[in-house]
Amino acid sequence: MKFIVTGSTGFVGGEVLSQCLRNPAVTSVIALSRRNLPEALTKDPKLNVVIMKDFNSYPNSVMQEMKGADACIWCMGTTAGDKALEVDYPLAFGNAFSETLPESKKKFRYIHLSGAATERNQDKQLWFKSEMRKMKGHNEQNMLSFATKPETEGLWETLIVKASFVIQKDLKSPRDVMGWMLGTKACIRVDELAATMIDAGLNGWKENTLQDNAAMVAKGREVLEIQGR
Repeated sequence: MKFIVTGSTGFVGGEVLSQCLRNPAVTSVIALSRRNLPEALTKDPKLNVVIMKDFNSYPNSVMQEMKGADACIWCMGTTAGDKALEVDYPLAFGNAFSETLPESKKKFRYIHLSGAATERNQDKQLWFKSEMRKMKGHNEQNMLSFATKPETEGLWETLIVKASFVIQKDLKSPRDVMGWMLGTKACIRVDELAATMIDAGLNGWKENTLQDNAAMVAKGREVLEIQGR
């Protein structure tokens, strides 16, 4: 299967990209990035890095590279509440790629990494980080809507992954230890999270929102065990 990955220079996105390249079920990867990736990655024949000058614009050259993709794992985001990153860029991607579905007639899965505390109800009163949480929630609504738009002809699936506290695979810092102490209901290793999202891209998911952190941990561990990692 052909995957699109964003945020591949980041903590979670980098792990997603690495696992995609190692996974034999993922036959090719298009990494949409503002800058070049490390040479150790770009040497992999499965990887094609597409340098994006503007994530609001998808010229024909970019569309040709993405053509025929089966899934996208969107890991671009920030805790700062940047509207361009959180709302504008994913929406621009959705608007561009959804136009290819009537011609390709292929099922497309969009997996969006969000946060556990996001809020889709824009009228709800929140006590902390209200603007950021509602902004992310607004984007979740946007991306979920592609699954029901007439123009996508039922070919678009969205999965929102509301991840909790994400730590490194190895406990290298006090932050990692603190997260580990929270347990699987509130914490997930980055490799477990990446494995869960890739599995969703390959096999789908029953719901359109994944927010049970313990279930994500269990699925990630199951996938990693099968792969011998």
